[in-house]
Amino acid sequence: MFFREYMVLKKVFLSFLLVCGLVFQVNAEPRYEADVSVDITAKTVTEAKQKAISKAMRDGLNEVILGISTEESVKEVNKLNDNQLQHFITGVMVLKEKTSDVRYIADLRISVDEQLLKAYMAENNLPIALSETREVVIIPVLENEDGTTDVWGEENFWRQVFVEHHYLRKGNLDISTIDKNLGNISMVKANRVYDMEDAEYKELADFNKADSIYVAKYSLKDKKVYIKGYPDKSVQEIAIENQKPEEMVDKVIALFKPVKKSVSSQQADYNTTPTQIEVVYSYPRLAAWMSLKQILDNNTQVQDIKIVSMSNNKVHFNFLYSGVIEKLQGTLEVNGYRMVKEGEYYVIK
Repeated sequence: MFFREYMVLKKVFLSFLLVCGLVFQVNAEPRYEADVSVDITAKTVTEAKQKAISKAMRDGLNEVILGISTEESVKEVNKLNDNQLQHFITGVMVLKEKTSDVRYIADLRISVDEQLLKAYMAENNLPIALSETREVVIIPVLENEDGTTDVWGEENFWRQVFVEHHYLRKGNLDISTIDKNLGNISMVKANRVYDMEDAEYKELADFNKADSIYVAKYSLKDKKVYIKGYPDKSVQEIAIENQKPEEMVDKVIALFKPVKKSVSSQQADYNTTPTQIEVVYSYPRLAAWMSLKQILDNNTQVQDIKIVSMSNNKVHFNFLYSGVIEKLQGTLEVNGYRMVKEGEYYVIK
């Protein structure tokens, strides 16, 4: 009788906490930013920082693309050089950094231009994923040398490493460290968390609004990190060796399995009737105009380019275009040109 009453009270209590939590939750949508870590050594710290920023922008863009498309799309975009990739980046925020005379270490948040990226992908027939972002909760567990385990204790430095990272992402997975609240504490026991039953996992996942859960056990006894995923209960491991705990986070996240995305070919959004586009371009030298014209000539949606006038390093021309103008603007921007509308015509800068 007492046990039945206890279970009823537990359900009521957890339901209350879940309702409270929902007040602060919103539906997860693909994010056009990613947090990345870099550790670069070079001849000088200035050179190391430059190389680190370039790597971070590429890695961040890759993460964003993985969230909305496929690995094949990542490979295609990575054919662009660093200068071309920079056009997709709208911001680089330093979350944490350390430097020495020749080394730069940092956690950076890379923001990506959503419209430009989508326009580029559409222009190059790269697929857009149909699946939504999936929520993942990670539970960092510390196993001491005597075999005892710690989830919530102050001595669990492994959990603190993940808490400091705050937000993590892999592909279409949004990864968060399990909150230390009354509901989770009542469900997650140190001696049971690595071997949860299906019912225990389901209750925990429902409470945290998670699609899947990973338990990452940092074993001082075995000198390994064990990663166990629920609901499939797959187990993977990494040797700790001489690596610091904070250096292990990226290795752990790399083992998480992105949810398979159903993908459809990008629907080309063409206008059935070509539209005449009128453009003015002030070029620094004639070679710049020839380069721009070649880009337009190679675009299958651009037809019938006609020069209206050309003098004093300025060309006034028009052409017929049978697509969505944002796609053309994206293509030009990747190649170093900006096309903006001013009144009845466009100006390319």
